[in-house]
Amino acid sequence: MTYFNLLGALLASRMAYDAYGSTDLLALGIFSACLLAAYLAGGFSNFFLRRPFVSDALVSVVVMITAAFVIINFINKEGQWQTFASGVDWRMIPASVLILFALWILSGLAVLCSTRLEMISTLAICSAVFLVGLVSDYFFGGSRGDSWWGSIIYTLVPNWQLFWLADALEKEKTIPLNYVSSSFVYAVCYIGATLAGALVLFEDRELS
Repeated sequence: MTYFNLLGALLASRMAYDAYGSTDLLALGIFSACLLAAYLAGGFSNFFLRRPFVSDALVSVVVMITAAFVIINFINKEGQWQTFASGVDWRMIPASVLILFALWILSGLAVLCSTRLEMISTLAICSAVFLVGLVSDYFFGGSRGDSWWGSIIYTLVPNWQLFWLADALEKEKTIPLNYVSSSFVYAVCYIGATLAGALVLFEDRELS
């Protein structure tokens, strides 16, 4: 899913226009046709080959969306050939990778909660952690984090703003690779801690 979102964001940066521009109907047509072809391929394999629709359709979508991305970036709005990926904002890639790290952390928390809780409780806790993490800088960071309980919450709750750098992209800045690598280390450590906790909680649980 993150891969699809990344391609969509890159295509959006390529197809974006201001108030005096026009919609890239050719690119939209190519993208829609490739997406339709992917679902038709999944339906064909399901009906004629008796294969599962979901898995085949997913593989077809990955292939066709990638093909659409390549084709669209070789042509301009007028249908003429151009240099590949002219106008694409490649800064979207590190930004999307950071969001992927955040999703990994949230998945680790979900695994930790699911070892002892039901689905609704796990969803509620993950939603609460997500919301608290979005505002952790305001409530627990800086001088507000002088209290011991504030420092503990600020340490334990992931700060999602560290993975959301849309403001940097808006100001025409780039995301340094060392920032991405340090975020990766943070994500790996946090996920390792949550999975270790999940292993401890799951060790003596009886399965019914």
